[in-house]
Amino acid sequence: MPDPLYPEITDIQKWLLELAADYRVLVPAASDGGRVFREINALEQPAFGLPQERTLLPAKKVCLPPEASLFEFQEGEILPAAPPEKTIIFGLHVCELSADRLLLDNMACDRPDRPFLERRAETLVAGVSCKRNPGCFCEKTGHDRVAPGDFDLFLELPDDSSQTGRTQSATPRLLTGSAAGRKLAREAPFGSEDAIEEIIAPSSDQAWPLADLPAMMRASFGAPMWDELAARCLGCGNCTIVCPLCYCFYTRDETGLDPSGGKRLRLWDSCQLIAFARVAGGHNFREARSERIWYRFSHKFMRTQEALGRPGCSGCGACFHYCPVDIDPREVIASVMDVTTDAPG
Repeated sequence: MPDPLYPEITDIQKWLLELAADYRVLVPAASDGGRVFREINALEQPAFGLPQERTLLPAKKVCLPPEASLFEFQEGEILPAAPPEKTIIFGLHVCELSADRLLLDNMACDRPDRPFLERRAETLVAGVSCKRNPGCFCEKTGHDRVAPGDFDLFLELPDDSSQTGRTQSATPRLLTGSAAGRKLAREAPFGSEDAIEEIIAPSSDQAWPLADLPAMMRASFGAPMWDELAARCLGCGNCTIVCPLCYCFYTRDETGLDPSGGKRLRLWDSCQLIAFARVAGGHNFREARSERIWYRFSHKFMRTQEALGRPGCSGCGACFHYCPVDIDPREVIASVMDVTTDAPG
């Protein structure tokens, strides 16, 4: 049945199913536990055009899978992993598109991450206008806007609240942000036009003083606030798993009874787990939970900010939404600003 609010979703679904003949097309779909990205099918409509809830796992899972084979080996011979599939991720919110851009920049700098970059090169990203979720704070982190080139396509739904500087239409509008996007849009069920300006997500608050946060994070190390957070935190790692910009992993070799053959896997890891910073001999560089929490926030608001010019937090609110003890990054950063502003000297 067509969505009563957006009957055109059925036409979009037909178009995406046609694209699925040449691409693996992932869309947000409803599931028992919430929305998830999964391959489109003829029996289930994409879950956009509905109240925009965040997905359980972020879109990073496409180019950085929770578990992936890096290579196989057999009797001294290295067998490369299968080449990545051509993929379209359709239905990312503005903050998710911004996070995808930053993650790509991060994985390409310093020591380029070849498996990630190979998958990303075969992936097209398409955004969809969003309605503000409880817990969103993308305007505070500067991830509330994207420009042409940060996406291949962007679907504006009727009467959305994204600020594109144009009068909203009564039908969906498809914006193209790349040559690949323009090619895909040729067969779309409605007209398309080139995106020529930023797309800005709905917001209700002011940005943080991002230029000052790296110094504030350094100055906050060892402050009692981190011990107070550690007393609440369960160390479960949920926050890093659902974050679109966390990318920690570990590798594991697997063999059968015959050790001459096997494979090397890459799997998601979390800096919030106690074993993450443990090294040979049993020493742990961050055994205290308070140090691990500070490390996570310092990586996002100090190291990434200094290296790439933007914080490694999209402001999507997923970490808070899925945290079993409700640790809210907005409250954490407010505390950082308080303790560093009030510090003597």
